[in-house]
Amino acid sequence: MAPTREVDISQLIDAAPVSALQKRAIALCLALAILDGMDAQLIGFAIPALSEDWGLSKASFGLLLALSSGAMVVGSLLFGPVADRWGRRRVILLCTVLFAVFTLASAFAPSMGVLIVLRILAGIGLGGVTPNLIALTSEYSPARSRSTLVTIVVAGMSLGGFLGGLAAAQLIPAYGWQSIFVAGGVLPLIVAALAWAGLPESGKFLASRGDHSGAAKILSAIAPQAGITGSVTFTVDAAVATKSPIRELFAGGRALDTVLLWVVFVINFLVIYFLFGWMPSLFSQAGQSPAHAILAAALFNLGGMAGALSIGWITDRVGTAWRRSRGADAAYAVVMAGYTLGALFIGVVAMFLANSTLLLITICIVGFGMSGSSAGIIAIAASIYPVAARSTGIGWAMGIGRIGSIAGPTLGAALIAAGMDARTIFLLMIVPTAVAVLTLGALFARERLRVRTVAGAAESTAVTAEAH
Repeated sequence: MAPTREVDISQLIDAAPVSALQKRAIALCLALAILDGMDAQLIGFAIPALSEDWGLSKASFGLLLALSSGAMVVGSLLFGPVADRWGRRRVILLCTVLFAVFTLASAFAPSMGVLIVLRILAGIGLGGVTPNLIALTSEYSPARSRSTLVTIVVAGMSLGGFLGGLAAAQLIPAYGWQSIFVAGGVLPLIVAALAWAGLPESGKFLASRGDHSGAAKILSAIAPQAGITGSVTFTVDAAVATKSPIRELFAGGRALDTVLLWVVFVINFLVIYFLFGWMPSLFSQAGQSPAHAILAAALFNLGGMAGALSIGWITDRVGTAWRRSRGADAAYAVVMAGYTLGALFIGVVAMFLANSTLLLITICIVGFGMSGSSAGIIAIAASIYPVAARSTGIGWAMGIGRIGSIAGPTLGAALIAAGMDARTIFLLMIVPTAVAVLTLGALFARERLRVRTVAGAAESTAVTAEAH
């Protein structure tokens, strides 16, 4: 009997050219991320029209925004561990159908109560899709372009918000608020059907669960030149298939990193979902027309997409050299710079709320810094955790972070109800953003210390070996 051959999946993917199977998987993840981002923001675009149609104050929609964001918390926390046990592909398909069906049903909601229930159910699906799209993209990407490809998929969510804003600005005046929910339900169902036919499971996931024959089929398509035939077993960067992926978030010295990462995610979601939910309303309050207010909010997403792509490019092109010379990951410093830029231009937005042209420019720059940096911290989260707990790590970071997505809209509703003007409300958002920069600084310092410690231990071992 021929001996069993052992193949390292990560080395194989890193060395091989990007295959048609990888391109198809990442393209489908990107398409689903665009639709996920669009559907997550539809309610913010619809609030001005809903408020007028139903005769309700804008502040009364704070509960709807908070509960739909809370449902995303449940989806992220629930479906991250489920995917680490049952597979990324199954969960992506299930959650996409879930949010699509209930988004479509939202178009027929007759009252606030019904709409709240439907957005909660859609939110569970929206929260479950995102971490698994990121995990699948990360596991199909070679190391040389992983940060870029992950941030492209994350940027897809910002692109979805931008396209949703453009569509809302045209559809709502012509066909009513119901039209954007119809589009937001039908399009994901079409892409879900394409994904059911063409989206493969992660080869790394299959190997980590012991399905080496399934992994062999996928790896043969990725690297046919490797000649994967006969008896083959695969190793991955963390082949331990843990019974408790949640425990892995705190193992191996990752406990403090996990907590700090969660703090950044909470602040990130607080500020971004505050902006997603209330930008159109606050811009209208400041004197902008409803269509112009929606366009400004859409440009926030366009800036976020550009920021995410920039951060991914810098991380892949500069990060490796920086790690060698400075002992730290460039991504941390780049993301800190992005948040700082976002904080500064939130202040500029507050100063130019009445100037339509300057508002469009400055809100786009805020999106570049804030939403672009959110893509960066997701890529950092994907790099912190091993395969056996990657969906759980990303899912829990996003799930805990979505506590901020509840607090942000709720805080916005409270500030509006208290009679604060738009300028003051925007200025207050600078404070949590500054805290995120400081927290990332702590993560940055821990990364440098860890690299130095590992290097020192390796040097000590080498000296001891020479002495013997």
